[in-house]
Amino acid sequence: MSFKLLILSVLSLLLAACSDATDKLDEDFGHEKPRPRQLATDTPLAKDFRQQVMPILEKRCVVCHGCYDAPCQLKLSSAEGIDRGGSKEKVYDGERILGAKPSRLFIDAHHTEEWREKGFTPVLNERDQTTIANLQGSVMYQLLLQKERFPQQREGVLDEQFNYSLDRQEQCPNLNELEDYQDDTPLAGMPYGLPNLTREEFKTLELWIAKGAPMSESLPLSNEATQLVNHWENKLNGDTVKDKLVARYIYEHIFLAHIYFDALPISAETPPRFFKLVRSSTPPGEPVKIIPTRRPYDDPKVERVYYRLVLDPGTTLVKTNLPYVFNDEREKLWDELFYDADFNVESLPDYADFNPFIVFKDIPTQSRYVFMLKEAYFTISGFIKGPVCRGQVAVNVINDKFWVFFVDPASTANADVDSFVYEQANNLRLPAESSSNNLSVIEWLSYADGSREYVKAKSEYIKRFMDYEKGLDLTNIWSGNDNAALTVFRHVDSATVVKGALGKQPKTAWVIDFPILERIHYLLVAGFDVYGNLGHQVTTRLYMDFLRIEAESNFISFIPNEYREPVLTSWYLGATKELTNYLEDKNLMDSRPTGLKFDTEFPKAELLARLKSYVYAPEMLQKANAQYRVLEQDLPLKRLNSLPNPSVLNLPPVSFILIEDEKKQDRAYTLIRHNEHKNVSSLLYEEKNRLPSKDNAEIFKGFLGAYPGLIFKVKAADTDHFVSLFLQATNDQAFADLIANYGVRRSNPKFWKVSDHLHDLYREQDPVEYGLFDYNRLVNR
Repeated sequence: MSFKLLILSVLSLLLAACSDATDKLDEDFGHEKPRPRQLATDTPLAKDFRQQVMPILEKRCVVCHGCYDAPCQLKLSSAEGIDRGGSKEKVYDGERILGAKPSRLFIDAHHTEEWREKGFTPVLNERDQTTIANLQGSVMYQLLLQKERFPQQREGVLDEQFNYSLDRQEQCPNLNELEDYQDDTPLAGMPYGLPNLTREEFKTLELWIAKGAPMSESLPLSNEATQLVNHWENKLNGDTVKDKLVARYIYEHIFLAHIYFDALPISAETPPRFFKLVRSSTPPGEPVKIIPTRRPYDDPKVERVYYRLVLDPGTTLVKTNLPYVFNDEREKLWDELFYDADFNVESLPDYADFNPFIVFKDIPTQSRYVFMLKEAYFTISGFIKGPVCRGQVAVNVINDKFWVFFVDPASTANADVDSFVYEQANNLRLPAESSSNNLSVIEWLSYADGSREYVKAKSEYIKRFMDYEKGLDLTNIWSGNDNAALTVFRHVDSATVVKGALGKQPKTAWVIDFPILERIHYLLVAGFDVYGNLGHQVTTRLYMDFLRIEAESNFISFIPNEYREPVLTSWYLGATKELTNYLEDKNLMDSRPTGLKFDTEFPKAELLARLKSYVYAPEMLQKANAQYRVLEQDLPLKRLNSLPNPSVLNLPPVSFILIEDEKKQDRAYTLIRHNEHKNVSSLLYEEKNRLPSKDNAEIFKGFLGAYPGLIFKVKAADTDHFVSLFLQATNDQAFADLIANYGVRRSNPKFWKVSDHLHDLYREQDPVEYGLFDYNRLVNR
């Protein structure tokens, strides 16, 4: 038999087997078709779902199945996501040659039938709705039952057959494939690699699925919430040309926001109800019809766009929670910057050729800058918590820790700046303007040339307008509110941003001006397509190199010329010849003299200290520091800031430490590992640029990061012993002993109890920022 005939024969057998399995299911339970499952909120089954079922799904399932990177795209954070089911297609695929079709929940399809047409397979029974059919025909139930039949070990490191790597081959079995999956991987029931549900939790889910998995519609809005929605929709849908351009600018900057109203009650018991701002083809007062474009600035292809507020029905997750308040203060600011500001808009720009510096040229530069600056934490969080956050190639453009400051907006308050920014629009254009299937090296080089031309023009502009006798001083730095300084932590393949200049001084710092901030947003938030191809993601990553260097150069401009090159060189050890040549550009390095006087030969350290004190009023600085400082009763934990390097090398990027207090005042801390690099300019060879012998760690009060790698539980009376063991954990065996004594492993029967307690503490600490943690990066140690 020829090889071709052999392959055809094997394929025929496989298809026949699948067909037989499908035929048997059809014979026993009827043909598949999506079933209506969402019930009116006041029905008993809907109430049971909200009160009994969803809490279990959230705290046992959504902690792994909640976002773009949920295994098999199975998002269990909403009724719509549960009904949609799973897919074998990966969202994060750094090797695809062609861009993928988007599969965003609530956007790219709105009915279960549409998701089936897009290749999503059900995890609930879609045949006859009988008890037996609902249980036998549900992938979700069969995987939960598999865990009950083959429970994992209850202590120690789990079997090596468990694979937790982000690039692991996902199985995503449908009903036809389930038997083989269970035979091949009996221990791979759900929750995968985490303790079994309690008997009560399992029976609750079993009964729910047996009844046909009835779910609840979203609870209706209160009259007060409805009035607020109506007010803001009217605000954002004015009829003048100016109103429309302003609304477009606002939307393109907050489309990822979790919008809430602080006029409504908010507490740990009453968390905020979040809304999303969407583009709709229907005006306020009519049902929303979302316009499903890849990017927020793509051509909507409708006569008029309306901006509408829709309730976000999904469970809130830390990794995607971007709170943004709508209140009187916000409206007053928008009126001042936009609606009542003295500028005219003659006509609306076309959607065909997008460049934010051209599209929004009629809105004063200062207005646009202040709009982002007042909420700098939110603006920078966009690229930290947006889709770009996932994956090492996306975030290896930044160091593991750096502080961020901002140029004072007063420097943009004149027509000359408006003209300069508009004149440089072509040099400031972004790769995100092009297709999600970008592969052109020539196109990429044009962006590099544009960046160099902009830096040169910026240098010449400064020469014309700068007061050289005065030079740069701290008055050139913004000190407006608690957003004036930020700390960014990178955790290998994710990141965290917090308000304030936290902890030990970082190696690097950024000073961001308007063109940098706007490009960061349109490069990594508005313009980043998570479904784009390899070329799109690579050019996005490479372009960000220029923005990082430019922001670092702004910072270095505040120290004397003779120190600038050595400092910058220390940040780019072993850089390529091309990058070295770029860094030596005098326009980048020497165009601005400093007016600051320094007392030591360490001006970088002096500058960081002075900036930290300058941007915050004393009481604001005290509050910012106190929020994350180790409490007096836990002072021994501060010794973890000086862990020996071998101990640090055993750490994952993020670890949570729960301190149990006899007085029931338990506290939580985060231990963050900082990976040191020669430079962060290499796209594919990061490991070659690593300096592990200089890795270090810092501890902060509260929760930083969405993906804990280790969890420790320590009685307050044992803190000294815990710290002592940690300091001695300089080899694998000693670290294993530390985890055996205080770690809460994946196998620990008390894992879920500790998890629930951590979530409760976080919700009490900050109900607005609160969200579920993600356990996909828990280590198996």
